[in-house]
Amino acid sequence: MSISCDCSAEGYDGPKVCRDEFPKARKVHKCCECREDIKPGQEYHKVTGLWDGEGWQTYRTCMPCHRIREKYCPHGYILEGLQETISECLGFDYTEVPEEDEDD
Repeated sequence: MSISCDCSAEGYDGPKVCRDEFPKARKVHKCCECREDIKPGQEYHKVTGLWDGEGWQTYRTCMPCHRIREKYCPHGYILEGLQETISECLGFDYTEVPEEDEDD
Protein backbone atom coordinates (compact mmCIF):
# COMPACT_ATOMS: atom_id res chain seq x y z
CA MET A 1 0.00 0.00 0.00
CA SER A 2 1.26 3.45 -0.87
CA ILE A 3 0.35 6.63 0.94
CA SER A 4 0.78 9.91 -0.86
CA CYS A 5 -0.04 13.38 0.38
CA ASP A 6 -1.21 15.27 -2.67
CA CYS A 7 -2.35 18.48 -0.99
CA SER A 8 -2.23 21.27 -3.51
CA ALA A 9 -0.08 24.33 -3.10
CA GLU A 10 -2.21 26.34 -5.55
CA GLY A 11 -1.85 30.08 -5.37
CA TYR A 12 1.67 29.79 -4.05
CA ASP A 13 4.34 31.62 -5.98
CA GLY A 14 7.70 29.96 -5.81
CA PRO A 15 10.95 31.89 -5.67
CA LYS A 16 12.27 33.84 -8.65
CA VAL A 17 15.71 32.36 -8.06
CA CYS A 18 16.37 29.20 -6.08
CA ARG A 19 19.28 26.96 -5.15
CA ASP A 20 19.10 23.79 -3.14
CA GLU A 21 21.97 21.75 -1.80
CA PHE A 22 22.86 19.16 0.83
CA PRO A 23 25.74 20.53 2.91
CA LYS A 24 27.07 19.31 6.25
CA ALA A 25 26.36 21.68 9.11
CA ARG A 26 29.34 23.57 10.50
CA LYS A 27 27.28 24.98 13.36
CA VAL A 28 23.90 24.29 14.96
CA HIS A 29 20.86 25.21 12.84
CA LYS A 30 17.13 24.70 13.44
CA CYS A 31 15.09 22.58 11.05
CA CYS A 32 12.43 24.81 9.47
CA GLU A 33 9.91 21.96 9.70
CA CYS A 34 10.26 20.19 13.08
CA ARG A 35 12.33 22.92 14.82
CA GLU A 36 14.83 20.31 16.08
CA ASP A 37 18.55 21.05 16.02
CA ILE A 38 20.66 20.20 13.00
CA LYS A 39 24.00 19.52 14.67
CA PRO A 40 27.50 20.13 13.31
CA GLY A 41 28.52 17.35 10.95
CA GLN A 42 24.95 16.39 10.04
CA GLU A 43 23.84 16.63 6.42
CA TYR A 44 20.74 18.73 5.79
CA HIS A 45 18.69 20.14 2.90
CA LYS A 46 19.35 23.85 2.35
CA VAL A 47 17.18 26.00 0.08
CA THR A 48 18.12 29.61 -0.63
CA GLY A 49 15.89 31.72 -2.82
CA LEU A 50 14.48 35.11 -3.72
CA TRP A 51 10.75 35.35 -2.97
CA ASP A 52 8.50 38.29 -3.90
CA GLY A 53 7.83 40.47 -0.88
CA GLU A 54 10.19 38.46 1.32
CA GLY A 55 13.58 39.02 -0.26
CA TRP A 56 16.30 36.42 0.09
CA GLN A 57 15.43 33.57 2.44
CA THR A 58 17.27 30.43 3.52
CA TYR A 59 15.46 27.32 4.76
CA ARG A 60 17.24 24.40 6.40
CA THR A 61 15.56 21.01 6.76
CA CYS A 62 16.90 18.03 8.72
CA MET A 63 17.22 14.83 6.72
CA PRO A 64 14.36 12.99 8.50
CA CYS A 65 11.94 15.81 7.60
CA HIS A 66 13.38 15.99 4.09
CA ARG A 67 12.77 12.26 3.60
CA ILE A 68 9.19 12.59 4.90
CA ARG A 69 8.59 15.48 2.51
CA GLU A 70 10.04 13.56 -0.45
CA LYS A 71 8.01 10.43 0.29
CA TYR A 72 4.63 11.88 1.20
CA CYS A 73 4.58 15.15 -0.77
CA PRO A 74 6.05 14.20 -4.17
CA HIS A 75 4.02 16.78 -6.11
CA GLY A 76 5.32 19.83 -4.30
CA TYR A 77 5.31 21.44 -0.90
CA ILE A 78 5.57 24.76 0.88
CA LEU A 79 8.69 25.23 2.99
CA GLU A 80 7.84 25.48 6.70
CA GLY A 81 4.50 23.79 5.95
CA LEU A 82 5.26 20.07 6.29
CA GLN A 83 3.66 19.59 9.70
CA GLU A 84 0.40 21.23 8.55
CA THR A 85 0.40 19.38 5.22
CA ILE A 86 0.89 15.96 6.83
CA SER A 87 -1.75 16.77 9.44
CA GLU A 88 -4.31 17.82 6.80
CA CYS A 89 -3.59 15.00 4.37
CA LEU A 90 -2.80 12.07 6.65
CA GLY A 91 -4.46 13.14 9.90
CA PHE A 92 -1.56 13.10 12.36
CA ASP A 93 1.23 15.31 13.67
CA TYR A 94 4.48 13.59 12.75
CA THR A 95 6.45 15.77 15.20
CA GLU A 96 4.61 14.43 18.24
CA VAL A 97 6.13 11.34 19.76
CA PRO A 98 3.46 9.32 21.56
CA GLU A 99 4.13 8.68 25.21
CA GLU A 100 4.86 5.06 26.03
CA ASP A 101 2.22 3.19 27.99
CA GLU A 102 3.46 2.64 31.52
CA ASP A 103 1.75 -0.79 31.49
CA ASP A 104 3.84 -2.01 28.53
